[in-house]
Amino acid sequence: MFLSPLLHKLYRISRTLYKTIRNGRTNGMTTMYYDIHNHLFNKNFLARELLYRLMKEMRNQLGFRERLSRGESDQLRGLKGMIRKLRRYSHAMSVFCRKNSAAIFDELDKTYKGEFILTPLTFDLTWCFAPTADREAALLPGEATARDFRREADRFFGSVESGNRLLTPGELPESEEGALWRGKYLREKERFLENAGKLLDADRQLSRVPGAFRGWEEQIRQLAAMKEDPRYRERVFPFLAVDPRRPGIYDYALAHVGRGKLFAGIKLYCPNGYSPTDPLLYGPKEERGGIYAFCEDHGIPVTTHNSLGGFATFAKSVVITGDIWKDGKLRYLDQESVRFRDSFLGSEGVHERAMTLNHPLLWQKVIAKYPRLRLNLAHFGGGTELGNALTHPGDPSLWSNRIIALLQDPRYQVYTDLSCFTEFRVLRKLITHPLYSGIRHRILFGSDYTLLLLFEDNFNGNIRKFRTLFGEEFRVIAGDNPREFLKHVL
Repeated sequence: MFLSPLLHKLYRISRTLYKTIRNGRTNGMTTMYYDIHNHLFNKNFLARELLYRLMKEMRNQLGFRERLSRGESDQLRGLKGMIRKLRRYSHAMSVFCRKNSAAIFDELDKTYKGEFILTPLTFDLTWCFAPTADREAALLPGEATARDFRREADRFFGSVESGNRLLTPGELPESEEGALWRGKYLREKERFLENAGKLLDADRQLSRVPGAFRGWEEQIRQLAAMKEDPRYRERVFPFLAVDPRRPGIYDYALAHVGRGKLFAGIKLYCPNGYSPTDPLLYGPKEERGGIYAFCEDHGIPVTTHNSLGGFATFAKSVVITGDIWKDGKLRYLDQESVRFRDSFLGSEGVHERAMTLNHPLLWQKVIAKYPRLRLNLAHFGGGTELGNALTHPGDPSLWSNRIIALLQDPRYQVYTDLSCFTEFRVLRKLITHPLYSGIRHRILFGSDYTLLLLFEDNFNGNIRKFRTLFGEEFRVIAGDNPREFLKHVL
């Protein structure tokens, strides 16, 4: 009876000391940083979605032949660039194929070396291939994924190889340089197809699992195992993906999100097929309720994808309850179908779905009702949009300017993050812009690992550039600001 209160007090003291060290509050101790936006995705639960995101990137590379000049030296430079892309895609797939989320963490930590705490964001993409949650029959079988990938790979490599003399034996005199590049290209192509085959095999295995929950429970199981492992317990604070179409997700979130629970926050990805003001999230139109009220009451942070790129529903139509952005204004739908013009893989597919289901003015409506909601509008609209906004700061039609207006509004607790950024010219423009001083306390660092690997040749170099470019400000965006964002759940 005497030892129990004493041990409890010692435990509380040790926890306080640990948090002090972790948060860098003790003089002379190393500051811990936070990667506020990252993923530990792997083939065991998101093989299909990773493959389709790769296919989208491959589609963006079509027209290789047209982008090359006629000169042999220009073709050689272009081919070298394509070899780098193949090498990057192969590396990304090799990381995706790690055995579990802990193995992905270990790969990431080769760069972070124990200095960063992660808030891995989960994905619930179960209904990305169907218009509604009750249309499970519309979900793609594994054979369809393989068929689509073969078609995209044929188009991709056809674009690279068609008419490229450096890849056509006999049309050029044999040279050491030509033979070298022919060999490198063919080796990288073979490696790319081999790694893609591993993801396709994983997708076939997942497709044999009955029910619409394939992969979802495995994703949660892997994160739960990490939270139980002392090597990772205090380094990972996952965010739960909430798709309002998933049965029971509201009660699950209330039971498992918050301080001391498996999940520290909520992750939303509305372009996957639902509105930010869906009743499960937003509550009744005239009353508080839903996920946002729960998060506001408990200081639980919410991160939502907010750019014109990324992922989106594959369905050509979705049934929506809530607001959408249509024809330049908000429009409320009550179990009504929204039809999209372009497919996901089309040039405007993701853009169209993002504008309709994820426009910043939809989020402005959310925080007008829930002004104390700790909301991270991730990606700052994307590098291109942010660059345009910094060039035209007075244009309210620009996506990132809408985000900036919310960051500047003292009534709200809105943040943004710089995840999946490779446009360092834009970031340099941001930190030297007059508006930066007024919003610096609302900007968060995030890597978007593992998805960043599809766009970045050198992850180590990317993080190094961030730390060099921001200098002392890196402690603000990767230390002070995320601690404030997470302060009620750590």
